[in-house]
Amino acid sequence: MKPEKKAVIFDMDGTLWDALDNIVISWNESLSKQGIEDVNVKREDMANLVGKTMDKFAEFYFPDMPREKGLEILAVMEQYENDYLRENGGGLLGDVADVFEDLHEMGYMVGIVTNAQAGYAEAFMDHFGLRGQVDDFINYGDNLHGKADNIKLMIERNGIGQCWYVGDTTGDYEACQEAEVPFIYAAYGFGEVDAPVLRINCLEEIVELLDTDDK
Repeated sequence: MKPEKKAVIFDMDGTLWDALDNIVISWNESLSKQGIEDVNVKREDMANLVGKTMDKFAEFYFPDMPREKGLEILAVMEQYENDYLRENGGGLLGDVADVFEDLHEMGYMVGIVTNAQAGYAEAFMDHFGLRGQVDDFINYGDNLHGKADNIKLMIERNGIGQCWYVGDTTGDYEACQEAEVPFIYAAYGFGEVDAPVLRINCLEEIVELLDTDDK
């Protein structure tokens, strides 16, 4: 019998990196290029929205616009953001490449599931040269499915038997509850999770935690 395939699936913002400052820059530049001067994107607002699906961002920044118009403007901002982040990146929250390599050596597949727009995970991987170390990824914008559905989709299409999801918000925890996947709280990230869950205080701790769990 083949051994059960196992995986660690990661959230991105607040878990693998902090790109908020560059996202804010890119969004304000995109708004200016589109001739929209009455919307100012700030880091504190962005931090409170992180982890939500992109339609929620449109509702926040363009509350008085028809939904489709707000999403149309946001789509231009998102593409501009992807290009900006591919070039300028963000701040890694740990030795991501080393952690991914260690997990592979332990027999874990590495995945990314994020609530961001299509192309976001690709911009992250391209900037840091991580394409070869991420086995699968899904952005919310790829299929407009919520995080729980996309976690289940990744598990199904890769034949994963044992899986962990690592994230930093209550929304991540709730998605894992819905997907029936064990959750590991990245306590160094943007959000707080008020539930009795496993936690890591830095990204590198995931390796020791899972190495202990395997024994």
